[in-house]
Amino acid sequence: MLIIVDRFEGNYAVLLEENQTREVPRQALAADIREGDAVFPDTDGIWKKDAAATEKRKSQIAKKMDALWE
Repeated sequence: MLIIVDRFEGNYAVLLEENQTREVPRQALAADIREGDAVFPDTDGIWKKDAAATEKRKSQIAKKMDALWE
């Protein structure tokens, strides 16, 4: 299940998980997380960046954008 940081609203991050949203306090996220990153909840209660899933997702989006411009 892929969970994406959709946006930040004040002190909260809005996460997308299968067409549902969830608000998480911003302090519950690791410092390196940005909008569009794939994340997962770690055992310590802090949401961490899933680097592999984030890169795969960005690559897929870039390919789709390139196809649109061809």
